Amino acid sequence: MQPPARCATFTVNWRYLPESGEFLWFSQKSDWGHLYLHDLASGKLKRQLTGGEWNVAQIARLDPQSRTLVFSGVGREPGRDPYYVRYYQVGLDDGPVRLLTPEDAHHAAKFSRDGRYFVDTWSTVDTAPVTALRNRDGDVVTEIARADLSRLQAAGWVPPERFTVKARDGKTDLYGLMFKPSNFDPANKYPIVTYI
Repeated sequence: MQPPARCATFTVNWRYLPESGEFLWFSQKSDWGHLYLHDLASGKLKRQLTGGEWNVAQIARLDPQSRTLVFSGVGREPGRDPYYVRYYQVGLDDGPVRLLTPEDAHHAAKFSRDGRYFVDTWSTVDTAPVTALRNRDGDVVTEIARADLSRLQAAGWVPPERFTVKARDGKTDLYGLMFKPSNFDPANKYPIVTYI
């Protein structure tokens, strides 16, 4: 039995594998959210599937036959916005984590029942969404749709500005967006509304 993809307001990141006598478990025991494969009978750790200074977001697809796992994650690629969700694949028995969605953007994916293909839509706050069909290796098979922002821009829409500042510790990068009025005039003063 598979748990629901979402339960209440949190993500369910575990899987019961009765065929192999195992279970997948999500833990933040390293201060980062990662996935671990355990023996069902003893509870002993068999393999840590993910690791490092980044977080697994959600299990997307598990194939018990090929023993591969697809999941979303954030903050893995250095120098990129750590809030962008990307998709990855890893073997339950061996092998490294492999990036399936390399575009520097936020990704949302839907997988076919057999796992051979997935539909991936990606965008940023200042670029239009692109939707493509990818194979299980992440290769783009065909582009399905590309949104056009020209009419929106002609109507005066200006995307928010991305910015990065240092946290109070002087080391940690904080990422933000600045939304300005459509009729913004740098000579004027405006109130600031901060939303975290």
